[in-house]
Amino acid sequence: MGTVMRIVCFLLFCITRVSAVDTFPEKIALGRIAGNVTLRCDTAKQHVTWKHDSEDIEPSELAELKDKQLILHDFQEDQMGNYTCWSEGELVDYTYILLDESWKFTDSIISCTAETFNCTFKICCRMDQAGFSVFRLRNQRDDSSWVQRSEDGFFYLTHSTNPYAEEAERLAVIGEAVSSSDRYFNISHNFYLRDIIKPAIPQIKHMSKNKVTVRPPASWAKPESYYPLEHEIQYRKRDDGMVMSFKFDDNMKVPDGMSDLRVRSRDSLLLSQWSDWTPWQNVRKRRKKKQRQRMGQNKSDVFQQ
Repeated sequence: MGTVMRIVCFLLFCITRVSAVDTFPEKIALGRIAGNVTLRCDTAKQHVTWKHDSEDIEPSELAELKDKQLILHDFQEDQMGNYTCWSEGELVDYTYILLDESWKFTDSIISCTAETFNCTFKICCRMDQAGFSVFRLRNQRDDSSWVQRSEDGFFYLTHSTNPYAEEAERLAVIGEAVSSSDRYFNISHNFYLRDIIKPAIPQIKHMSKNKVTVRPPASWAKPESYYPLEHEIQYRKRDDGMVMSFKFDDNMKVPDGMSDLRVRSRDSLLLSQWSDWTPWQNVRKRRKKKQRQRMGQNKSDVFQQ
């Protein structure tokens, strides 16, 4: 049954193929201009013939047929596409040749961040390039599977980094892309997890007249003493709307005259990337809400008495 399904897939691929791919073919070969490309027919049958798309391939100086191999010499762009091998009129294998343009690109196409050192949380990566439509990534260091882009536009990669030990080996993220014009590239982006840390948005737990209490995001590694965060407050002054900012800890008093504020955090030992800002929070509304809660509690106490 598996062989039948495989042949059906090959047939569907050949019948529906147009001049482009919109996904990664199951079996690909890479060619470079003026180079050689060798294709192998995966079959137990002894005698095979080859087709490029629907055209038969005859032996020539540029197309060498050798046992179950097809060797293309002086490869050119018009030779990109789907190559099938046949035996006794039956399709037995295929290989899709893409033009390899990896030499044009650098690892800067991939960018990754991690909210925490915990390996229970995934690494979040971006990868994009004009002219290419299909992308995939994998964590080669941990031998992870290929990951497709999620609906939110990110790639989420698992990893096995020990959060309590010094990193001895960089993560190696491999990226591949294909275009609608049958072009391909792959790149490798290597980094330590500590180099891509960007905490999630912190939590403002308490806000009073002169004091703000900020807690780490829920995803941040513990204990906090081992993974300390530093915080920055940005606030607007009530009288003139001027925006000011300062670094602080929970023991500091905040300036008077604030209308609203927001907070961001970073690892204070690594001096990691700053987290995104919390939403702006109105200082007076927070105080009034707390006052109403206290008043409601007092009334409840009176009724209970």
